[in-house]
Amino acid sequence: MNSSPLVQITGNVCVALAAFVFLLPLQRVVWNYASKYLSDDRWVTPVLYSLIPLWLLLMVGLLCMTAIGGFDSLRLGRPLLYALTVGASVALATVTFVFIALYIRPGFTPRVIYTPGIYLIPSATGLLVVLSLNQKLAPGIPIHWLRWPWTIFAALSLVACLGFFGYRFVTTGFGGMADFAHRLLNARNYTAEHLAKIAVLDPQQDFTDLLRYANQYQSDAVREAATTRLRSRADFIDALAELLKSHSPETGVDFLPSATLSADEQKRLALPARTALERVIDDIPAPNYITRERQKQLLKWGRKAFPVIIGKLTGTDVDFSKVMPAFEHALRPDDTRR
Repeated sequence: MNSSPLVQITGNVCVALAAFVFLLPLQRVVWNYASKYLSDDRWVTPVLYSLIPLWLLLMVGLLCMTAIGGFDSLRLGRPLLYALTVGASVALATVTFVFIALYIRPGFTPRVIYTPGIYLIPSATGLLVVLSLNQKLAPGIPIHWLRWPWTIFAALSLVACLGFFGYRFVTTGFGGMADFAHRLLNARNYTAEHLAKIAVLDPQQDFTDLLRYANQYQSDAVREAATTRLRSRADFIDALAELLKSHSPETGVDFLPSATLSADEQKRLALPARTALERVIDDIPAPNYITRERQKQLLKWGRKAFPVIIGKLTGTDVDFSKVMPAFEHALRPDDTRR
């Protein structure tokens, strides 16, 4: 590879700036929003404000690498290589964004499985550029061990992104794609809107709506405001107990994991809560009437929510020992490991 000083300096500076963006602004935003377990998309815009500059800088570094022949082993024309470099950069930025999204809002999956994608993709890209541009400084370091895995992963990412956005375009048209981009770029904090709605909801007439705002999936401010509104109702615990004993207790079940209950309230809600959990279990369809994906979703949800609810009410005289085995059996009746 023949590296001109200007190309080499430009590529190295871009990687250095990308490392700064990655280590400070992006990491701070990701950790800040991940710690809040957000149930909305207010994190999208701050993440994009750091992620887009990061990958623009890395893309310039990759273009510098292409300019000195870093991808000439692919035996493609230089214009096509430039185009593929830009496409691969966009695809890798998209994949990085997906990993960050899954890390911030992991659902019922462990965050640790998304961490490698967040760190390895930008780091490997920056390292590839630096090693390619500075071969004279480290002539004994082979880079094919990094270049080929990176190229294969970038190619797969590019194909996956083209497939996804192509499918979206075919199924929704240009208008659907524009709406998708608009929603992504204009994601905002809905807390103020939710708080305004909560202020006008009637604890008597809008009881279940307030419970939805007070469940574990809402932000702290929204949950606290909704809970305060709910507790302004004199018979709040009685109303919650009646809901838990009803034929549709799901709203009450979703509320319990985040609820703060006194000892007396725990005693009054223990039996209705067990009834609600048993109702939920009884309503689970037979294995041949439920999709594999839905089965996984229910398992993840129940394994997270049920133990929290049971833990809150363990100090009462109500026996919850059969709830989790019944839940597991309902979704995995043929599992012999239990």
